Amino acid sequence: MKQIDFANIFKVSLGCSVAFALAEAFGLQSTTSVVTITLLSILKTRKETFLVAWKRVLAFLTAAFIGTVVFHLMNYSILSLTIYLMLYHLMCQIGNFMEGFSMSTVLMLHIWKGKSVSLPLLMNEFSLMLIGISMGIIMNLYMPNRIGRIRHMQRRIESEMSQILFEMSTAVFHDTENDSIRQRLDYLETLIGETLFHSHYTEKNFIFRDMSYYVSYTKMRMDQVQILKRIHQNLPRLQETYMQTTLVAKFMKITAISMDECNNASDLLHYLNELRKQFRKAPLPTSRQEFESRAVLYEIVNELQELLLLKQAFSEHLTTYQIETFWQ
Repeated sequence: MKQIDFANIFKVSLGCSVAFALAEAFGLQSTTSVVTITLLSILKTRKETFLVAWKRVLAFLTAAFIGTVVFHLMNYSILSLTIYLMLYHLMCQIGNFMEGFSMSTVLMLHIWKGKSVSLPLLMNEFSLMLIGISMGIIMNLYMPNRIGRIRHMQRRIESEMSQILFEMSTAVFHDTENDSIRQRLDYLETLIGETLFHSHYTEKNFIFRDMSYYVSYTKMRMDQVQILKRIHQNLPRLQETYMQTTLVAKFMKITAISMDECNNASDLLHYLNELRKQFRKAPLPTSRQEFESRAVLYEIVNELQELLLLKQAFSEHLTTYQIETFWQ
């Protein structure tokens, strides 16, 4: 069952009613238009609300200039409306404020239909727009805070990734955990998708704080999951157990207990380089089967290195502000 957004219902109802009451109190004309403007101004996020509001102000000023000139010169004919729409639409596309096209056109139609342009009439239409936009901004000052939910989902993501690596450390010896790993990977992808949705929502609802951290973190984990899926696909190709198998399994366990958010992966990458040295010192394979199994293990090591490099790159690109704010 789809979740009902009661907060949005309340904001829309209250915002439209207050906007209409204000327009009536100021003695404006065509006050019903302010309800439509308010409806269009209550958007999903604060950033979107502020950005679109600014674009609609620019769009109205452009519409007022073009409409005043064209309507007056062409005597408010149907052709004048056509020319106005063509020119205004062109300017909205050039100026990248198409969000204000429909709203401003509706307001300018009041002037065109009245066949008269005057400063009081233009101020009436501007006031309607200003009340509607302002009410949309005020209503969107309240947005549910999802940071706590994101933090909880981050912990779940890290826990699932750790468990997958633990199960893989067993599966390199015998492929008994394959179905369990597949189910965990599917669940993890779904969980990361939900976290990314909430992260984008949070980023767009903070005007004066940089909240891009959660989006970057979640995308990094998403890329790591793709690597885990490739490792999972390689597990059935391991035919026998060798000394290198034990080394890889041990490294998987060490990585599993180091999946926390604040680990920059430097120590793990150093450990991995030492592991590669042990691989190189080992005697050459004595059979085709051993050669193929060790080749798969080497491929898994490469994938683990890529997984850690993603985490290291993420850590290195963090700003001082992000480290102090989010790595508490």
